[in-house]
Amino acid sequence: MENKHSHVTESEKKRHKKAVKRNRILIVLLAVVLVIGVGAFAADKFLSGLFNKGDEVPHDIRTARELQGDVLNILVCGLDYEEDRTAMMSDVIMYVSLDIKNNKVSAFQIPRDTYIGDDVPTGGSGKINGVYWHGEEENKIMNLIKVINDKLGLPVDHYVTLDMEAFIAMVDSIDYGLQMYVPYPIIIKDSETGKEETIIEEPGWYYVSGQTAERIVRNRNYPNRDIQRLEVQSYFYAAIIKNFTETLNISDFIKIMSRFTQYLTTDMHWTKIASIAQFGFGVDYRDMTIIKPSLHGYDVIKTGNTTYTNVLVCEEENWAELLNEYCRPHQEAKSADVLKMPTQPPEGEVVRDYSATRPSVQTIADILAKSPENDAQ
Repeated sequence: MENKHSHVTESEKKRHKKAVKRNRILIVLLAVVLVIGVGAFAADKFLSGLFNKGDEVPHDIRTARELQGDVLNILVCGLDYEEDRTAMMSDVIMYVSLDIKNNKVSAFQIPRDTYIGDDVPTGGSGKINGVYWHGEEENKIMNLIKVINDKLGLPVDHYVTLDMEAFIAMVDSIDYGLQMYVPYPIIIKDSETGKEETIIEEPGWYYVSGQTAERIVRNRNYPNRDIQRLEVQSYFYAAIIKNFTETLNISDFIKIMSRFTQYLTTDMHWTKIASIAQFGFGVDYRDMTIIKPSLHGYDVIKTGNTTYTNVLVCEEENWAELLNEYCRPHQEAKSADVLKMPTQPPEGEVVRDYSATRPSVQTIADILAKSPENDAQ
């Protein structure tokens, strides 16, 4: 009987072997792609999970579309979780403008005692540090973002909030502590007992732990209170920037961030944070600027109250000038009329007038150059 199967030639055998080989290679490649994909997904989930993810900022508050890619504006807030307060306060407020086109960074400091007006929910204080907690927004940081957008005419693209534990963890991630210059003695005063504790006896260089750094950054026991506090904070920022940019690469920075990100909330994806960090590592100290605007200080017994409160009132012409120069890159200058900030203290009895302070514009290079060169203690 004739065989029903046709004869397989040598050339057909070779083609079959090649097809099997190609299939095996394809399977291996698919397996590799699958492993990489799963790994990338797992890594993304892990890195995203390091941060407390907040809601995104509405598009109508963000930077104008034609400027996106050239400018990025971020609101950075340090929150106070003191046990003796029933509400969280934004004790550190900075409006950070990244001029990506010109490779510059500007940080506009807004003191916590800045008088924002009694038309804004603040819990009765009228101060900007009460806006975060007392506004109507469920996502509390949006209360502050909307007020800054409305009162100062500034867009906000993203935000970062961190509690004081983040300061401690960030500094404690540095071997041997943070080396920083402290320009004043640091004397902590208990608000209830009046008892004082000296933690830094004289100006100089010190290696400080996270807990000590937090106390330095938060201290307000100075003759000029918040004004000197902002100056001290500038030295802290300069020290942190110098330490991170000179001793770490971007990969090390991301690893260290994992130690304190549990105390941080942001609307940004970790890839955005990494790209901002990469940008920051490439900015010269001479192009990193910290701005402290002019403010007029008052001690006021507000109408209906029996004790005085300290407020800082915006000097609007100076604020408009500084905001135009440092926080509105690639835009037309806006007049002081755009600002909706109070220019007078709240109604009541002024028991002390501190007069207006001088504005301060310093680069990180300026701050580091001002720090006397002597050994850290």
